[in-house]
Amino acid sequence: MDKKKMALLILAGLAIGVAVLIYLNRRYVRKQDEEQETCPEFTALYTGKPAVSSEDADMSKKVYLGDYGPEVAYLQERLNSQYGASLTVDGKFGCDTWEAVKSLTGLDSLTGIDLNDLK
Repeated sequence: MDKKKMALLILAGLAIGVAVLIYLNRRYVRKQDEEQETCPEFTALYTGKPAVSSEDADMSKKVYLGDYGPEVAYLQERLNSQYGASLTVDGKFGCDTWEAVKSLTGLDSLTGIDLNDLK
């Protein structure tokens, strides 16, 4: 086989390899897009409790999915004012608040939200 044919075969092999990598990458990205993360299971500490305001929020506390209290109300207010969320400010850290934290701030609410991170 002469050098020109060998070079063409190598280029064809490279082109096929690149095409396969592009195909696999697109398939992987599409699969990730289809996997919508849903609100994890949690124990709601606020069941049966009334809504609260953020008036007495303790800024040194971290809040977690399922929490209840003025710190959560503060988080909801900040998400509404700073990030354009449209949450009900009730002091209850449920799935709506979790989804807003995740999508708007990128913070991980499962490891706790430091309220000072939102200032």
